[in-house]
Amino acid sequence: MDVNIVIGCILLVVVVVLLVVLTFWCRRRIERIAHSRGRSAREIEKALHSE
Repeated sequence: MDVNIVIGCILLVVVVVLLVVLTFWCRRRIERIAHSRGRSAREIEKALHSE
C-alpha cells in the first residue's frame, strides 16, 4: 500500500470524526441555550432557519 493512500485514509477518518464531534457539540450547546431561556431546541432551530 502506498504511503500517500494510508495518510489520505487517516486524514479522512480524522475529518469525519471532527465533523461528528462538532455536530454533537453544537446540538448540546443549542440545547443548553434553549433550556436557559425556557424554550425548546426545535423552537430555536426554527427561529434560526426562518431568519
